[in-house]
Amino acid sequence: LLRASAGIYYARIPGLPQAQSRSANGSRAQNIFRNSSLDFLGRPPAYGELLPAATGDPFQPGIHVTDKNFQNPRTLSASASYERELTAGLAVSLGYTFAKSDHLTRYVDRNAGVFGSPWSTGLPGGNGVSTLTTLESTAKSQYHGFTLGLKGAPSQKLQYQVNYTLSFDKADDDNERDPFTFRYVFADNLAPEYNWSDRDQRHRFNAWALAQIPGSIYLNNRVSFYSAQPTSEKCVSNAASGVRATQASDRLCANGTILKRNTIRKDNAYFSWDLRLSRPFSVGKNMLEAVVEVFNLTNSDNFKDPAAGGLFLNFDGTIRSGLGEPRQAQVGLRYVF
Repeated sequence: LLRASAGIYYARIPGLPQAQSRSANGSRAQNIFRNSSLDFLGRPPAYGELLPAATGDPFQPGIHVTDKNFQNPRTLSASASYERELTAGLAVSLGYTFAKSDHLTRYVDRNAGVFGSPWSTGLPGGNGVSTLTTLESTAKSQYHGFTLGLKGAPSQKLQYQVNYTLSFDKADDDNERDPFTFRYVFADNLAPEYNWSDRDQRHRFNAWALAQIPGSIYLNNRVSFYSAQPTSEKCVSNAASGVRATQASDRLCANGTILKRNTIRKDNAYFSWDLRLSRPFSVGKNMLEAVVEVFNLTNSDNFKDPAAGGLFLNFDGTIRSGLGEPRQAQVGLRYVF
């Protein structure tokens, strides 16, 4: 059996990036800020008191705008697979998926020093703009995935399926929803940013088996394994250190070279073995089924790691950090009538 498909897909973007362009566009917005270590701003008020109201015009405000040529993300995708029956009830398959995306979201400071900071001055009193965060659609990504599958149903009491995917996912920016951080080292040199994507997982394995064992008991197994995702490393003594970078500038070496983004792997590989046992009983014309389920049978750590940075002001969808779900078990009854 031969299958093939291809298409062009257009996506929407989250609302947060556009919200910043509307609410922090510099029309009449001003932050009132105090820090105990910054005496020139004035000391913070005593507990229970409010900061005084702002007076005058904002000084060196940070501005958010949207590029006038902004476009929604676009993906060109194609896939093909070949499946062949080896024996009665046993088939093997091989598939390939390609996806190339462009017009992906990227945030660029167009008032950065590498551009000459063109809007730092020019307003009355020497005022100007500090950071000009521009929402652009200049990022890109490319995905290649190869999937090997095996499925069988040798009898009415046993069926199973196994899939393994080897994939290569690259991008030059994965910041799709965080308008407060820049992922690049220098805005005028984006070549070192094109490397493994934040979501890249080299290996993915899934398998399940459903069997009826003696005693009219149904056994359902599911095993999943995903390899670790990448992260960037810090440059120390003009060389890769293997130490995780906490910000993009950590990839800048003293000699001016830039380490590529996402060259090492996190400790967030995932493994889970889930098991379900059930036994149906006839109750007149109806059925009562007793169920026992165990999730993460091996009690794997399955460490959760944010896609970028920590959880504070994190907009990549991560809501947890640390150990994943521990081994859990539950029992239940299901009545069918």
